[in-house]
Amino acid sequence: MSETVNLDTPKLDRRAVLVWAGALATALGAGYYFDLGITGAKPAKAAGYGRDPNLLQPSVPWPRVLTAAQLASVKVIADYIFPREGKTPSASDVGVHQLIDEWVSAPYPEFEADRELITAGLHHLDLFARLTGHARDFATANAGVQREVLTKVGDVASALPTAPFWKRLRRLILGGYYTTEAGFADIGYIGNVALKSFPAPTPEIVAAVERAAQQLGLNDRIGSRA
Repeated sequence: MSETVNLDTPKLDRRAVLVWAGALATALGAGYYFDLGITGAKPAKAAGYGRDPNLLQPSVPWPRVLTAAQLASVKVIADYIFPREGKTPSASDVGVHQLIDEWVSAPYPEFEADRELITAGLHHLDLFARLTGHARDFATANAGVQREVLTKVGDVASALPTAPFWKRLRRLILGGYYTTEAGFADIGYIGNVALKSFPAPTPEIVAAVERAAQQLGLNDRIGSRA
């Protein structure tokens, strides 16, 4: 973790990030929302796509709501969970922090609770950073203070009010990373691969099918099709 945070790399197309967010939403399924008791998240002032989006001139009609400091904090957290290791890119290398920004900015009810939860949790991190290391905020604290704060917040036995925030943001970061090509490679997922030919069944499989057919009285039918 570093005090110098470059928020513009990689620069991703917003519509591509929205498609990514849709894939993440599908992967996560139903969301779990919590309340930290802190309000103040930026409201979604812009409308969504509506029922008749202009597909000939596609655009994203709402602004991103995270401040530069909040986005920097998300980037630090994402790289704390997925640091760069050898040739494996970090979470921020593939733009997971931008995905989170897009996620909490979408002006739809299912994302509004996450906006409240995550922005409130980021506010707590700033408070912890000030108390722990007398830093201005979490994003600009030194790496040691950031690590200490995240270790405390990420403690599974923690009774801190940030526990729901950490659980949700970690879930989004994990889901975001593992819906990228880097994430696929990390878990060895190769997706659908076309086969040049279909291999013949092994003798063990043939024997198992024959036993099942015999039990069902279908031996004659299988033999007539062979």
